[in-house]
Amino acid sequence: MKTKKVLTYFIEILIIIIGIVIAFYLTKYGERLNRNQNEKEITQQIYFELQGNLEDLEADLVIHKIGLQSNVNAIKFLNNNKEEVSDSLIMDFYWMTRDEYIFANTSGYENLKSFGINLLKDDTLRNLITLVYNNDFPRISKGNTLNPDINDYLTPFFKDNFRVNQDTSLKYTLSINDSLQVTYPVDVGLDIKLMIGYIPIDQEALRNNEEFRFLISKSLEYRMYKVRFYRNCISHVKGILQRIEEAS
Repeated sequence: MKTKKVLTYFIEILIIIIGIVIAFYLTKYGERLNRNQNEKEITQQIYFELQGNLEDLEADLVIHKIGLQSNVNAIKFLNNNKEEVSDSLIMDFYWMTRDEYIFANTSGYENLKSFGINLLKDDTLRNLITLVYNNDFPRISKGNTLNPDINDYLTPFFKDNFRVNQDTSLKYTLSINDSLQVTYPVDVGLDIKLMIGYIPIDQEALRNNEEFRFLISKSLEYRMYKVRFYRNCISHVKGILQRIEEAS
């Protein structure tokens, strides 16, 4: 009789232990399912977020590449005493002062951080995302401390030594991509046209101005830096998008 009771107690304890173990594994399984679902949802959020950011990056890079070539053209003008200020150079003087920054959407990455970056099981994907959001975006965002704003850097000199182009016959077509082109002057309504182009007040004085030579030499360095990091960022973003697509 006593043996039978012990056996009964043993069976009851065993049932309880089995129940606890099953509950434990069911909980873990549920957590794993939730974790996988969270990973999938956040990965997709980051994917669509980076698609939008990529469009901005590529549009900004167009401006930086134009600015880079315009800066080179301005240096060639200074080095060629026979070159006159042409219509294209008037546009170059404008574009070399333009600056662009990425104002990245980071909500997906912020959600990822709230769960912990290790939510992503793919080490390569996790490292790429961390690189883009923590290194690339800060380097090409407004207010970074690595290089000054090119427009702010050049504008004081330009205000004193250039005049704004007012010739509506001078046209310039900016091609952002195959589907987006802007031709200046732009009619903004009320008989007002948005025009671009800067014309030297004194061409010869400008050519012999050492301050201008110094400014455009330094701005070339800043522009090359920006172009390099934009290209790196675009490459990294495309790598993330491709990796997410391959895993889908």
